[in-house]
Amino acid sequence: MKGCKSETETKNTRANVSSEMSSNFGNASPQGLLSMNALGVAIHRQYPACPVSDTSGTVIRRRDVPGFSLMETTYPQGMELSRHCHSHAYLSLVLSGRYTEKYLDVECLCSEGALRFLPPGQLHEDKYNTAVRCLLVKIEPLALERLGDHAPVLSSPGEVSGLASSWLANRMYREFSANDDIAPLAMEGVLLEILAESARSIGDGNGGHAPAWLRRVRESLEDSYLLAPSLAELAVIGGVHPVHLSREFRKHYQTTIGEFIRKRRIEKACQLLTNTDTPLSEIALTCGFSDQSHFCATFKSHTGLTPAKFRDMSARA
Repeated sequence: MKGCKSETETKNTRANVSSEMSSNFGNASPQGLLSMNALGVAIHRQYPACPVSDTSGTVIRRRDVPGFSLMETTYPQGMELSRHCHSHAYLSLVLSGRYTEKYLDVECLCSEGALRFLPPGQLHEDKYNTAVRCLLVKIEPLALERLGDHAPVLSSPGEVSGLASSWLANRMYREFSANDDIAPLAMEGVLLEILAESARSIGDGNGGHAPAWLRRVRESLEDSYLLAPSLAELAVIGGVHPVHLSREFRKHYQTTIGEFIRKRRIEKACQLLTNTDTPLSEIALTCGFSDQSHFCATFKSHTGLTPAKFRDMSARA
């Protein structure tokens, strides 16, 4: 990911992209190759002055499965990537840290646990507010074609929201980290499920057009959802009246502040249940619940499962 290049450099980039696409699909059908070549030509024609680039950052681990390349990647604090686009679609799961992504007139905060989809050819900019570690998933066109009627929906960038997506994202990273011979098959299945969830959820509650003061409030909530800040404290951060804050938050994010905090706590609990052996009582306290009974009741109301059942299903999935 680099800034705009000279005409000669851009031509070289295009040649490299074409070569990469051909090598990635040496075994693809003629029809599939034609559609991929058409995609590359369309991207170059639409953005002739902007590079079609591969990802940046430092790749510390990579695995390839049919239709997908998964890369655990780190980015240093303060890194800024000027406007660029990619020839492939990408999923990104933020494992730690946070960054902002901007496309068109939309600016989104990507915090730990966020799962986002970026279609091919989407111009965007990235700024890494902290050191960031992500799991990036490069999606081959043929993988999108397998979604059938769902695939055309995946033409817009956005957050893949919902507890189902959160659970699937945790499963994806768990399988990515596994060393057994079943992991590639499991990863492929989970990724296809995530893409189906993406088609359902993208565009719901992204808040991309939220005013700057409201984005500051949400950013603060991402840091403090385990501490339950008061509405008055949040209103001070936004510089607005608490009533106005409540109304605008619900308008832009399609949820109340209280439900937003509760959902983030449940998502954190899902991560701990899936990836650790931490006792339920300790998870309850870590995630801001008054006791294990309160935690279990809230968790079941959101997921339809008890925490113990959720952990059992995660272990067997």
